[in-house]
Amino acid sequence: MCIHVVAQCINASYRLIILIMIPYIYKLSKKITRYRIITQGTSMALSLFMYPASLFQNIFFILIGCFGMGFLIGFHELGHFLFAKLFNIRTPSFSIGFGPKILSKKIGKTEFSLSAIPFGGYVEIAGAAEIGQGEQKEALAMDNESFAVKPFYQKLFVMLGGILFNLLFAYCAFITLFWTGIPKTPLMQKPIIAAIQENSPAQQYDLQIGDKIVAIRNESIENSIQKLQTLLFPLASQEVSIIIERNGVSLEKSIVLGEKEVNGKKIGILGIEFEISETPPQSFFEAVKQGINATNLWIKNTITGFLHIKKGAGDIAGPVMIVAMTTKAASSGAKIFLLLLSIISINLAVLNLIPLPILDGGQILFYSIEALIGRPLPVKVREYIHITTWIMFIILFLYLSTKDIWRLVGPYIAPLLNKFGL
Repeated sequence: MCIHVVAQCINASYRLIILIMIPYIYKLSKKITRYRIITQGTSMALSLFMYPASLFQNIFFILIGCFGMGFLIGFHELGHFLFAKLFNIRTPSFSIGFGPKILSKKIGKTEFSLSAIPFGGYVEIAGAAEIGQGEQKEALAMDNESFAVKPFYQKLFVMLGGILFNLLFAYCAFITLFWTGIPKTPLMQKPIIAAIQENSPAQQYDLQIGDKIVAIRNESIENSIQKLQTLLFPLASQEVSIIIERNGVSLEKSIVLGEKEVNGKKIGILGIEFEISETPPQSFFEAVKQGINATNLWIKNTITGFLHIKKGAGDIAGPVMIVAMTTKAASSGAKIFLLLLSIISINLAVLNLIPLPILDGGQILFYSIEALIGRPLPVKVREYIHITTWIMFIILFLYLSTKDIWRLVGPYIAPLLNKFGL
């Protein structure tokens, strides 16, 4: 975006200089007509108008991207809130956003707030000490409406509430998308060969455009590009059995994969590109079926991705890249934006299952241990574990943000650094 803004500024300045020079050009040559002067002035005016319009558009989509991420986190917290209310657990505060409060209103026993930074939110639960969740004035409450005195199964549902709501959003979003139709997007590729690279294993072993890859080493890829890649990437330069479907007939081929180095490691490749096509609108019942299947597939692939996160650590997107992706998706249309939000929502759900203290999975682990030993863990022990984990997350946040920024601006800065020998 920075390069785009600079280019617009140079363009506007260039046209302004032309406008300033017009009177002098007119004095030097009587051939310059009034029409030409008006044309130059109009062109300059349009350019000056388009620059702020373009800048405003970019800012608008950035805000939409941030709002989308904030909505997902806020919807997650809403899940915790509603399950707490279901089991008569007091919630002193519920905030949309963080920072200074803009609006605040107490309804029942809960103070609802809209805060200045509209990125996520929190719900404060009486009797549940959790750093970063409100003022925590009632964190140690032990009355009948306290989380601490409720049976384990109720605690479990309250902690799972956010995860369930993230998944609920994904299911509803996918069903809606299949019902209304999905535009072309790399997020919804099909395992059908659309292009074959020259001198690639696919060309050497007679794969053809239109072939559908069904299984790798007799393991079904379940119509998933992600699973296909998971199966192929570890097999660089190895011979593999691939089952394809061609004109309705199943064929099995033994292919020696090629290899490509990505982030310092070699991965197996076929040398093909997959089909990207629109998904036409489905009937409601068909949309429900396909939406549920697609969501289940993304959940499964996301869990697989987290289990193999060490192998692909260099490809992890941080907060800056995620906002950039959502911003780009917002500018691509409402359906692409909704599709990406549903995928991010699934990632949030799976992420929160990880048993780290500042995530829901960690809280579930704590309460499970307490249920087994029959007594609560010492508050100080939990606080120290929380603080240590927060410090680790902040370091990870800064590390990933730095990598994200370099990914975004590196292609523009690298040539300049090379020019100066840096």
